[in-house]
Amino acid sequence: MIMTKKGGGRHLKRMKAPGYWPIAKRESKWTVKPRPGPHPIDRGIPLLIIVRDILKLATTAREAKRIIHQKEILVDGRPVYDHKFQVGLLDTIAIPKAEMYLRMTSDPTKFLRLIEIPEEEVELKVVRIKRKTAVKGGGIQLTGHDGRNFLTEPGADLAKVRVGDSLLVKVPSQEVVEVLPLREDAIALVISGRRAGRIGKIERIAEFVEVRDLEDPNLTYRALKESLIVVGREAPAIKVR
Repeated sequence: MIMTKKGGGRHLKRMKAPGYWPIAKRESKWTVKPRPGPHPIDRGIPLLIIVRDILKLATTAREAKRIIHQKEILVDGRPVYDHKFQVGLLDTIAIPKAEMYLRMTSDPTKFLRLIEIPEEEVELKVVRIKRKTAVKGGGIQLTGHDGRNFLTEPGADLAKVRVGDSLLVKVPSQEVVEVLPLREDAIALVISGRRAGRIGKIERIAEFVEVRDLEDPNLTYRALKESLIVVGREAPAIKVR
C-alpha cells in the first residue's frame, strides 16, 4: 500500500516564504505558516512575524506567541490570539497598551507595509467589493477583498454597489459609513504592479483605468481595475501612506 501525503503541511520553509516577509531566509529552515483565513498566503503577513520582526516587540517566536496569546492585539477591532493569523491589505492593528495604531497598506518594493495611523482611524477600514451575488430569499450579498460579507435587499442603497466599488466601514461592527464608487475623479490606491503604493485621481475608465498621481500631477499611469482600491471621493477617506 502506497501512503500519500494529503493537503498542505503545517510548516513553511523560509526559502519558500513570500519575499516581502522581513525574515532572514537562511537563518533557520522553518518559519510560521499562516492559517487559512480571509487573506491568501501571498497577500498578507502572519501576526507572529509582525510582532517579532516588524514591530520588534519580541526577539524570539516564543516571546511573540506569549504577547499574542494575551489577547491584547486587535485586528480590525477584534482581539486576535492566533500567532498564525494573516494580516492583509488595509487591515488595522491596535495595541492599546503600547499606544500603537497601524494599517497594512501597499508598497512598491515590499508589496505590503505597516504605517502608523491616528487612533481615531483604527476603527475605519476601506473594503473593495470583489463579488456581488444573489442569495436565497432574494437578498444580495457583497463580498469584500478581505472576505467579509454584506447582506442587503434589492432596492436598498447598498444594492446599487458594483464590483470594484469600495465601502468605508467601521470595524468590527461593519457599519457602512460611505460608499466609494469606482468612477472618474475618485481617489484610488494602487495595490499591485510597478505603481503599487501610489495614490491618484481616476481620470478615465475603459479597458484600463487612467490615473493621475496626487503627488506628481505630471505623472499619469494606467492600471487594471483589479489593481486599484477606491479610497476616497475628493481625498483619501483614511490614511494609506
